Amino acid sequence: MKSMLLGVTWYRGKEDYDRLKAMAKDGEVLPDTYEEWLRKAEEVSGQMALRGFTVVKVYLDPETFPAWCEANGYEMDGAARSRYGTEFAEKSYRAKGRK
Repeated sequence: MKSMLLGVTWYRGKEDYDRLKAMAKDGEVLPDTYEEWLRKAEEVSGQMALRGFTVVKVYLDPETFPAWCEANGYEMDGAARSRYGTEFAEKSYRAKGRK
């Protein structure tokens, strides 16, 4: 059975989360605090792993993510975070010699 790859955008800590939440077009839909986000993200990641997904944490950097969005025609929102996670998870996985 082929493993399904899931790139999950992740934040390195409260400071990055707060900065990216403030920059996001849809920041109001994100959990209020980093701690709340982390709890939910770990729960969902665990559930997806149990369902057979290979979960890859993809860190969002507040210094580079805005430029990536602009270069790829995305607004800084959930669609961009999802696409970023997917693209970088796939690149990371292929770089390790996996298909």
